[in-house]
Amino acid sequence: MWFRNLRFYRFSDEFTLPEDFEAKLNEHLFRACGRQEQSTFGWYSPFGADSEVLSHRLNECYLICARREEKVLPAAVINAELDEKVRQIQDAEGRPVNRKEKQTLKEDLVHQLLPQAFSRFRLSWGYLDLKRQLIVVNESASNKAEDFLGLLRSTLGSLPVQPVGTAEAAEVFMTDWLIGNSLPGAFELGDEAELRSPQQDGGILRCKNEDLTRDDIQAHVDGGKQVTRLGLIWQEQIEFVLETDLALKRVKATDMLMEQQDDLVDPTPDQKLDADFMLISAQVGELYDDLIRAFSSDSSN
Repeated sequence: MWFRNLRFYRFSDEFTLPEDFEAKLNEHLFRACGRQEQSTFGWYSPFGADSEVLSHRLNECYLICARREEKVLPAAVINAELDEKVRQIQDAEGRPVNRKEKQTLKEDLVHQLLPQAFSRFRLSWGYLDLKRQLIVVNESASNKAEDFLGLLRSTLGSLPVQPVGTAEAAEVFMTDWLIGNSLPGAFELGDEAELRSPQQDGGILRCKNEDLTRDDIQAHVDGGKQVTRLGLIWQEQIEFVLETDLALKRVKATDMLMEQQDDLVDPTPDQKLDADFMLISAQVGELYDDLIRAFSSDSSN
């Protein structure tokens, strides 16, 4: 287990978990789709299907996992069936089929085909860091992270969180960092960036596997483009791409970090998960602290 994407949400009020947290999770346990359900979403054990434990605590951090089932009905299949239904009606009754009737026919087809549809499953991971009053969600898309938070909100009854943000636009900071490679001390440049012109019809420059200090890339910044995505390396431990909403994409542990992790001899799945979570919660927590300091108004001092 490793968090490949990081979205940070901060509690707006002092938050503690209820003593019956595990029981509350169990009330919203994942279940398979019924014959006419297109999707279901519920809590799932971090330790897998054979475990009934729905959370894993390490110090003041609580790891939780949700599972989603979605019935897959390819649009091409539905549209082909719909076209055939429309053709049959037109041939039999000699009249055109209007839009409203087509929509009704389509809904009926979905209802008929759902029991035969294949299922797609995916896991969504996150953890609560009560020391930092933070929730970290492993999702690249904000709507998927909001689904995770929505399930947690339904489970707990309320969830006073908001996305972590900055007082000044993040692209202002990242553009300043790229100019002259003047980053806060905990970070160094990676090899990826996206630069956008502030004009609505302006150009976009995307760089991968490049030396971002090159004169031609710096010239685009001098010409007015702003950095909207920036590859960074934190403490030689974690590589990631930072976006303007402070989401971290394509998060990867460096070889240096993995070499520092204690090697377990033939670890059980439970031991492996515990070791991974210990590494993630400790490193991501410190990374978050440095990231917030970097975006403070005096970060360059």
